[in-house]
Amino acid sequence: MTAEESELNESKFRRIRRVKRWLRPLPRRSNIHRYPILRFFAEAARKRTYLWSFRVENAVPAIYAGCIITLLPLYGIQIPLALLFAVLLRANLPIVAGLQIVSNPVTIIPIWFAAYQIGRHFLSVIGVDVARLGRVQVQALLHNFSHANWGENINPLLSAFAVTSLGSIMMGIFFGLIASFIYRIVAIRTAASYALILKKIKDHKARKTQAPFPTKTDSDA
Repeated sequence: MTAEESELNESKFRRIRRVKRWLRPLPRRSNIHRYPILRFFAEAARKRTYLWSFRVENAVPAIYAGCIITLLPLYGIQIPLALLFAVLLRANLPIVAGLQIVSNPVTIIPIWFAAYQIGRHFLSVIGVDVARLGRVQVQALLHNFSHANWGENINPLLSAFAVTSLGSIMMGIFFGLIASFIYRIVAIRTAASYALILKKIKDHKARKTQAPFPTKTDSDA
C-alpha cells in the first residue's frame, strides 16, 4: 500500500471512528439488550434495519420525534415512547432515544415552565383564555397532589398538562426544524467528502493498474 492509499484509508477510518465515538452512549444493535426497557424488544428491534439507519429519510423523522418527546411532560416513560415512535415512523432509534437526555432532573422544570408559557401565549393569541399558573397556584397544586387530593385539582392539572404539552410540541417542532436542517447539511457534506475519498482511492488504483510497462529503447538494446 502506497503512502497516498494509506492516507486516504486513514481519513475514511477516522470518520468511522468519530461516528462510533458519538454513538457509544446511545442504544445500538450491539448493546440494546442492556437497557432496562428496550431489552424486552431487543430481538425485534435488531431485525428492523431502519431503526439503525442514519439516512436522511430515517434520521429526520427521528429528530422531530425525539425533540417533541423529550420536551413533553411525560418524564419517566420517554424511552418506551421513543421506541414506539421509532417503529411507527420508521425512524432511527439511537437519535430518538439519545435526544431524551435533554430532559433530566436538572432541566425538566425550566423546560416545562417555558413550554407552559409558550402554550398559554399561543392560546391567548387565538382567543382561548387560560388561567395563569403563578407560584402560589403551583405550590397549591403540588401540595394537594402530594396529599392525593385529586378531586379538587384534576381540572387544573389536566389544563396545565394540556397547555404544557401544546407548548412542548411547538418547541419540539421548532428545534426539530433547526436540527434536521443542520443534519441535512452535514449529511450532504459528509456524503460528498466520503464519495471524494472513495473516488481518489479508485482513481489511484486505476492509475496503478493502467500504468504502461517500460519499453526497451535503443540504448537498452
